[in-house]
Amino acid sequence: MRKTIIILLLLIFLSFNVMAQSPVEVTTPERTGISVRDTITGNFSAFKKVNIPAEIGGIVDQITVSVGDDVSQDQKLLQLNQDKLNIQIKQAEAALDAARANYQQLKNGASQEEINRAQASYDQAQASLEGAKSNLELMKEIYEDKISLKQQLTSAESQLANAEQQLASARERYNQAEINFEQAEREYERMQYLYEEKVITEKQFEGAESQYKNAKSSLNTAQIGLEQAKIGYNTAQQSYKLTEQTFNNPTQLKQQLENARSQVKSAQAGLAVAEANLEQVKKGATQEQLNASLAQVKQAEAGLEQAKLSLENSIVKSPIKGVVSAVRTEAGEIISPGQPIVTVIDIDQLYLEVSVTAATMSRLQEGDQVRIIPEAIKNEELTAKIDTISPEADPASKNFPVKMLVDNSAHQIKPGMFADAVFSVQSAENTLVVPISTIVGFDSTEPHVYIVEDNKAVKKAVKIGIVSDNLVELVSGVEENDQIILKGQNRLSDGEEVEVIN
Repeated sequence: MRKTIIILLLLIFLSFNVMAQSPVEVTTPERTGISVRDTITGNFSAFKKVNIPAEIGGIVDQITVSVGDDVSQDQKLLQLNQDKLNIQIKQAEAALDAARANYQQLKNGASQEEINRAQASYDQAQASLEGAKSNLELMKEIYEDKISLKQQLTSAESQLANAEQQLASARERYNQAEINFEQAEREYERMQYLYEEKVITEKQFEGAESQYKNAKSSLNTAQIGLEQAKIGYNTAQQSYKLTEQTFNNPTQLKQQLENARSQVKSAQAGLAVAEANLEQVKKGATQEQLNASLAQVKQAEAGLEQAKLSLENSIVKSPIKGVVSAVRTEAGEIISPGQPIVTVIDIDQLYLEVSVTAATMSRLQEGDQVRIIPEAIKNEELTAKIDTISPEADPASKNFPVKMLVDNSAHQIKPGMFADAVFSVQSAENTLVVPISTIVGFDSTEPHVYIVEDNKAVKKAVKIGIVSDNLVELVSGVEENDQIILKGQNRLSDGEEVEVIN
């Protein structure tokens, strides 16, 4: 009976001890990585966007692309009318040929025809001087011997008639030479056109050119002869009037003598000018004249290059590989220089542009990889690389613009679409992580956990690191194999006996 009572008391005691243990669930820290993420929505823009302008103005002849077309670099997009540009090139080529010919002529020296004309002018000036001297001698004789006035008047009258006849003959020769020159000039221009069009041979053209030069030389010679005849006639006329006045009014002889002396001085000056001109023609062009002519050649070359450049710029090409996003003109329209006419965008890569806070920006670096979730692609994530981080906040939002590059070789995403960028603003690898619910006094100055040792709850102060969603990093206070109480810890005290039920 006594033995039965003892066994019963022992069972009651054991049952009481079992009932005194608190039931708990435990977990062990996981050594893994943890991070804090900041998700920000942004929109895509083209990697490159070029608003292609017209380099020159003109009428649009043809447009070879439409919106949405893929284009390669240097592909033709549009062409302006080229009729006037081709004419300008021909004009520039002709101007260059003329400038080169003039420079070569100066470089080679005067032709024989030009030397002959200068020599003829010199001879005429010399003859004028001799005539003025003769007239002066005559006036001296008249002034000194008044008996021969009648004879001198008759002689002057005869000389005037002879000079008048020579002037008429010179005019006739000049008129004929002018007619011949005009005919040769027309023929030269016609043959030049045929030669440029490759209708006649170079020898035929050179023959026409030679006839033209000969006719021009003959005209110049005839003109010199006419001028000489005019001078001779004027001299004879003045001599006659002078002699007549002297015969009718002998008191004017002294004044006429002074006039004759002045004519001699004038003729001497004219001879000096003609002599200097003849020497210059024989000597050839000066270095300054050659430099000026060469500058004209270079200017004509630049004019031709400009005309060719304008023709080249009449074809608008794409400077990049991409997709046509806009065409702002139609065939037949007149466009102005600098007017944007076609827009081409490169979307093989895209920029995703977002604005981040200062706290997030301080943790980012150019080149960082960022996970993005495009709105247009369901259940798919992409990786972008940070390209630029603005050092200046937006004045309105106070956030910092960030641009990321995304591969878009399949062209699934279009500029203007949206995506979420997931930034890892704080992270740790190979660290101890536990559920945040294991922490007692999380927001207090003494956060702690309870671990199970020998069926007792042992209080451990911990240092909290990164917190992400329902997980927390424990920097210190626990070991990797510790059994941390997950449920039931909030009603425990240090050293209290517990029963692990999971």
